[in-house]
Amino acid sequence: MATRVDRLFQLAHEFGQPERSAESVAAVVTAELGTEITADDITALRAGTHPGASDDLLAAIARQFSAPENYLIDLQVTACYDLQFRALIAARDAKLNGIRFRGGGAQSSLEALVSELETLADERRRGTINAGGTPA
Repeated sequence: MATRVDRLFQLAHEFGQPERSAESVAAVVTAELGTEITADDITALRAGTHPGASDDLLAAIARQFSAPENYLIDLQVTACYDLQFRALIAARDAKLNGIRFRGGGAQSSLEALVSELETLADERRRGTINAGGTPA
């Protein structure tokens, strides 16, 4: 659960911008559910130390990040979306202009692409390649 919640925070911001705060997510979820959710609750979910969360809470959190409601609830759905989310994060961090998903592709092909994008993003962060993709 913690990995999935954390992935939403990682995904929902532009390159070079900060992630959303636990406080801002808690405030919107509290307003939506009519039940107080604290920043500590959100932080604990993200860290994997929360004792348990209802499906309503998890769906509300997913909605705050424009993710499918069942992303945090249904483990079978999670794997498909999680790989796509990783691809989007890696593309952003590699400073690509965009990425588009089309149906019918093999999951192994997407996994290979994500691995390459994550490597490229890591190299850019370390400064071993420049914006043009050549060695620095």
